[in-house]
Amino acid sequence: MKSVGIIVNPAAGKDLRRLVAHGANSTHSEKINAVVRMLRALDALGVERVRIAPDPSKLGERAIETAADGLQSIDAGILEMPWLLGSRTDTERAATLMCEQGFGCILVLGGDGTSRAVASHCGEVPLIPISTGTNNAFPRMLEGTLAGMAAACLIRAAAGEEALQRAPILRLLADGEEVSHALVDIAVIDILDTGAVAVWEGHSVSELFLAQARPDSIGLSAIGGCLEPLEQGCGEGLHLQFGALDHPAAVHVTAPMAPGLVIRVAISEHARFAGRTPVHTSKGVFAFDGERELAVDSERKWEVLFDPHGPRVVDVQRALSLGIERGLFRDDFQPPIP
Repeated sequence: MKSVGIIVNPAAGKDLRRLVAHGANSTHSEKINAVVRMLRALDALGVERVRIAPDPSKLGERAIETAADGLQSIDAGILEMPWLLGSRTDTERAATLMCEQGFGCILVLGGDGTSRAVASHCGEVPLIPISTGTNNAFPRMLEGTLAGMAAACLIRAAAGEEALQRAPILRLLADGEEVSHALVDIAVIDILDTGAVAVWEGHSVSELFLAQARPDSIGLSAIGGCLEPLEQGCGEGLHLQFGALDHPAAVHVTAPMAPGLVIRVAISEHARFAGRTPVHTSKGVFAFDGERELAVDSERKWEVLFDPHGPRVVDVQRALSLGIERGLFRDDFQPPIP
């Protein structure tokens, strides 16, 4: 039986946007308790082995210690790997090891940035992204017990792609070569330095590319969701160019940029796109999934590629339904023959 991996970002849900909005603070205790609930659900449904990525706050060790008395037979431990100081590199390294070791599923506790780091290194290992960040357009709010149960159903009762969906991904190209990517949005911020990493000011955005745009999201992608939502699996992204609020031809959109922070922006042009579309802004900083990272080099040709074949993500409801349908929750369950 394949192992289940758990990656927890101890810093998720604690960025600068807490000072400008009223988002909830995801504490270490809440994350530990969520992992405890996952471990108990995985154990109850017969998963044999789980490994948790190490982190400087020792959330995994504390969760295993807390859950120990209630576990029956699961082998729960910490993934053996060198780590630094809780950097994104540690998350990427953990995802790489879980991929190389053939894990059957990875539970990711964090925000959009954490999911992006895992997705870029997990290969074909399916993900269950769970929201403990700020905006969380990619991960969703999901109770830890149900997340663990869904992972168990995927490992023990589902087969192939039955309970999986492909998430789209945006790839930033410079002179035709990929330099970075995003699961939700690539924005061009109209300033010349990275400053604070997190993005929350709508007035500084000059251009925005979206892999998803849902009206029930918060963050940059919510602007597209409140203007022209993208249906899941539509095979297209959304490109928005921003203008001045007083421009008479602009479309004005009100959208939630952060929890409790609802802003009004002006969109001068917007269109769906498939494949490649050019970046028109010649100066500023690229932000990926809400985090500023890369300066625009005006000497290069920049494009964004919409790729519908991103990471494999578990459809939680479908996984649970398959587990029930195939008897995983009954004492007479017989695992399917591979």
